[in-house]
Parts: sequence; C-alpha cells; structure tokens
Amino acid sequence: MQQEVLSKQLDLSALLHDVSNSFKGASLIVNQLIDGAYGYSLEEIRPFLIALRDTNDRGMSLVEANRVSQEAKPVTVAQFDMLSFLQTTYSLFKPIAQYHSLNLHYETQSSYKHGTQVQGDSISIDRMLCNLVTNAIKYTLAGDIFLRLLNQEDDLAIEIEDTGCGIAAEQLSNIFIPLWRAPNSNLLHQSGMGLGLYIALCVAHAHGLKISVNSVAKQGTKFTIIFPYKDDGIYGLDGRMLPKSQRLQDALSI
Repeated sequence: MQQEVLSKQLDLSALLHDVSNSFKGASLIVNQLIDGAYGYSLEEIRPFLIALRDTNDRGMSLVEANRVSQEAKPVTVAQFDMLSFLQTTYSLFKPIAQYHSLNLHYETQSSYKHGTQVQGDSISIDRMLCNLVTNAIKYTLAGDIFLRLLNQEDDLAIEIEDTGCGIAAEQLSNIFIPLWRAPNSNLLHQSGMGLGLYIALCVAHAHGLKISVNSVAKQGTKFTIIFPYKDDGIYGLDGRMLPKSQRLQDALSI
C-alpha cells in the first residue's frame, strides 16, 4: 500500500514537472516576442508563433493524457514518423536554446535502412525527449546541443548530446533515481525537482527501449535511445505498452 501511494505521488509530481516546463517554455517565447528578439513582422515571427502554439498544445496534451489515465482508459498506441516528430521537437526548443545563447542542431541521415516509422504513445515519447533536451539546455552554460536521428546497424537511435558540465563518473548510477539531483546543481543555480531523467527512464521502460548515457565531467553528456528493429519494419512497440514495473524507478504510469 505504501509503495502504491508513493507511486501515485510520483505520478502527480512528474505530471506537474512536465506541465510546468511546457508553460515556462511558452512564457519565455512570449517574452522574447514582446521584446522584439525575432523581429516584428509576421513573416519574421511566424516560426516562433508556431513554436509557442506547439508548446502550449503540449502542456494541454499532458493534462488530457493524465485525465484519460485516471479514467483507466488504455493508452493510445499509434504509428508516426520519428523524422518529422523530432523536427517538431527541434522547432519547439530552438528559441529556448537561443534565449540561453546556445546553438541547437538537428542532424539526420540522407536515408534510413528501414525507414523512420515508430509505433508507440507519442505523448509519452514526447515527454521523454523534452525532458532530455530540457536538461541539456539547463546544464549547458555555453556551446552546442545536438539532436540526432540515425541508424545503429538495424536499430533506430536518437542522440541528445551537449557540451555542458557533464556528470561525474561516481554519480552516473544515481541519475535516474526519482528526486535525486546532482551535487553541483546549486552551484550552477539550477532549480528542479529531480524528475526529468526518471520520467525519461519510465517511458523507455514502457516502450521496451534502451536508454544509455555517456558523460565526461566539464565536457558534456550524451544520451542515446535505441528503438530496436522489428521484422515488420516499424520500430517501437509490437502491441500494447509494457506492464508497469514493480521497481520504484520504473513506477511512472504513462
């Protein structure tokens, strides 16, 4: 019973974490538009208005998805194109990276061995990616962030790499623990709930994906998400979402 109560509390905290991040991003874009950071003509600001709309829609989608889960309705699993999905993610975060004087890059291949179709819950996958990109921006004081879609043999891989502060080797085993925050977070003046990487791990677990991290302190961090190849040429889930793990770190209901 205690485990179930704690799991529900984490679910709510995780939802508030992601909704808060979404609307913070929207507020940041609005303030930049008001200040004329991107110009004043409709043509100049159109891409940023689209990013603002998508950021706002993302927050509402998270709330709606939570309402559906509270009604015990099944999670919607659908097929979508990861290439264009990541393009939207890039467009959403580009003005936020610019605000922090960072360069956000979206790198793709000219072709993919088995295409880029993915099957899964797009809202959950969006949560995973947005948390990883948000963290990359948060812990990079200067330099570049790379969002990549590529093949690793037959598998489809997403890489999110930054040139930020990195993670000390002795801390790597802790980063997916809910509510854990790196000791240098306060030194970097970064606030947070310690839930972003926990959410990313939970989404990866539910979709049967592999998530790994490579990091060097003071040089940067790279997260890699592997979508294993399926015989039907579609990456991701074969059918329904995987059952909820009994482990605390996999306890997020999505």
